[in-house]
Amino acid sequence: MNMKRIKTLRFFAAAAVLAACSCADAKQPSGGNGDGATEGVTVQDAGPGIKLTTIRDDDGAKRMPNKLFYGDNDSEKVERLSPEGSVESSISCYVIETKGKKILFDTGNGAARGGKLLDRMKAAGITPGDIDMLVITHFHMDHIGGMVQDGKAVFTNAEVYVPEKEYGAWQAMSGAGAKTVMETMGAYGGRLHRFGYQDALPCGIKAMPAPGHTPGHTVYQVGKVLIVGDLMHGFDLQIQDLSICPDYDMDKDEAVKSRKKYVDYARKNKLIVAGMHFPGNGVKTSL
Repeated sequence: MNMKRIKTLRFFAAAAVLAACSCADAKQPSGGNGDGATEGVTVQDAGPGIKLTTIRDDDGAKRMPNKLFYGDNDSEKVERLSPEGSVESSISCYVIETKGKKILFDTGNGAARGGKLLDRMKAAGITPGDIDMLVITHFHMDHIGGMVQDGKAVFTNAEVYVPEKEYGAWQAMSGAGAKTVMETMGAYGGRLHRFGYQDALPCGIKAMPAPGHTPGHTVYQVGKVLIVGDLMHGFDLQIQDLSICPDYDMDKDEAVKSRKKYVDYARKNKLIVAGMHFPGNGVKTSL
């Protein structure tokens, strides 16, 4: 079996493990930072003219076992830094409201896979048709699974923005998983926009490459908010040592470089950081 095939299999296996690592017997936190009171939803001001809403797609407390972060030589270090044997996580999506637009970053697993995004959006007074722009960090199914339902686009009015590098990487893959990804993208037809990092995006969105987790994994800045996707999966563990990687990072060396780069960037620029797998409501006002 060649290395490309092995990496592709690991890619899909990691996504499946990620979607499964939750514990349903604990209550999903509500409220948190800001004034949101709907279960699984928090709302906060994030600078002049920007409202940030977290919508948790998972139901119940989510924890990732330490062994997912062992790597080749890190098991002893991981156990020392995470003595509980697991680390809190989440599956979160974010709506940023700015310049009269509602922008959704990632879509979670989708209702067919147990995702709660649409139900919680409804409870928060947001319909799929209200979303003007859909912006995707990368193509794992816990980030794009909610884009379609029964093969049709869920966000019927949204212009969709995806990194060209990520699109090209998945287009070159074979197998059922890659086919599903391409069908998901195809459901949006002419509303799907594949951008390069030199391209200007609407509403002042700044897209920046953060490869490693996937080839085209991308972080986004809107004002003082930095949406970091899967830069970290076990925040409380990895923030202690940024060289620790989960099994799902395709290129661990690149993932470490990206992690260090954007943690430093967020600290220097005093940014609000929102991660799709950060614990609680997913938002850190400082790192």
